[in-house]
Amino acid sequence: MYYDQNNNYFEYDDSVNINIDRNGKLYSVEEGFNKGNMFKNTYSKYKDHVYKLKVKNDKDKLLYEIQMYTFALKDLVLYLDIYNDDKQMLKTFNEYSTTLDKLKGKYENTYGPLCAFNSNDTTKWTWVNNPWPWDKGGN
Repeated sequence: MYYDQNNNYFEYDDSVNINIDRNGKLYSVEEGFNKGNMFKNTYSKYKDHVYKLKVKNDKDKLLYEIQMYTFALKDLVLYLDIYNDDKQMLKTFNEYSTTLDKLKGKYENTYGPLCAFNSNDTTKWTWVNNPWPWDKGGN
């Protein structure tokens, strides 16, 4: 019997060994993002839920790709926190990280900064210029 910080009861069977795929058998970045799990053998489908985001333009497509790679990297961080000796997964992490940096650079060169601290104009504060990345066309 286990309880969380709010004293809610929950079951936990620590005899179950989740077999995380250590051979790098991951979903594609897009499929993992849409399923909410990068690892094929730990994915558990929720009812018949299928989620697939559709984008309307190049700017939204680029933001979508940034979100996908950010998610994939966060999932890999959780894995590498436990299996820090997995060289193949570390290689995948580094490849995804490089890809994410390129996508962010492409976005910021084309559409402006994603975050206030990425604003690189030294003559004036441009972060307040519309539209922001999450706006639909600005004010």
